[in-house]
Amino acid sequence: MKLPVCIVLLLIISAGCARWPSLPAESRFNVTATLNDSAWYGTGRILRLKEQDQSFEDIRSFNLLVSTDIDYPGMGSAPNPKTDNGCTDPQCTQSQSLLIYNVPLRKGRSRISRLDKRSSYKHEVAGFTYVGNSGGMKKHYTYQGLRPGWIRVTRFDKASGWVEGCFSVAFSKDTRVKDRLSGKVPDIAHFRNGLFRIRITDVYLPGQQSRRGTD
Repeated sequence: MKLPVCIVLLLIISAGCARWPSLPAESRFNVTATLNDSAWYGTGRILRLKEQDQSFEDIRSFNLLVSTDIDYPGMGSAPNPKTDNGCTDPQCTQSQSLLIYNVPLRKGRSRISRLDKRSSYKHEVAGFTYVGNSGGMKKHYTYQGLRPGWIRVTRFDKASGWVEGCFSVAFSKDTRVKDRLSGKVPDIAHFRNGLFRIRITDVYLPGQQSRRGTD
C-alpha cells in the first residue's frame, strides 16, 4: 500500500531531526562531548576572520576553538589558580584546548582531513592539547586519518550569528611534540557525540579594528 505524499514527507523530516541532535537548551556549556568514554565540556568560540580586502558577508568559513579546565592525569597538584567551571569564566585556568579550522559556514558535513588541506598556514591543522600549568603543551594530538573525523553544521542563523553543529573526531598523538604525559593518558583522543551552539565572533586580522559578538 502506498503512503500519501504528505506522510512520507513528515517521516523524512522527522528522521532528519532525530539524526542530528541539538545541544539541550538548558546546557551550562556551549560545547559538550564524550572524550575517551568520559564526559567532556567546555566553552567554545566560533571565530570568523576578516582579511583587509574582505567583508564579513563574503567569509564562508570559521575556526572552532574550545577551552576547558577539566583535570586530567598528570596535570599537576596545584594549578594557580585552580578553577572548575569549564572555562565559562574568562579567569579559568585552561587545561585542555580543541581547535578545528576552516569549517564551512553553511549547513553540511565536512571531513577534518579536507579542512586541514585548506589551511593557509603550515601548523593550522585540527588538534587537541593537554595544557600545562605554565600554558605549554603536555601532550598534543592531531588528526591523522583515523575514523571518525568529521564536523557538521546543523543550523546557521545568518541574522543572529548563531551556529549549531556536532562533531566526532579521533585524534592521534603528535610525535613531533614532546610527550610529558606518556602512559598517563591514551595516545588517541577520541571525541564522540560532540555538540555545540555558539554565536559567531568577528575578528579583524592585525592592523584592523576588532569587534566581538556577544553570547
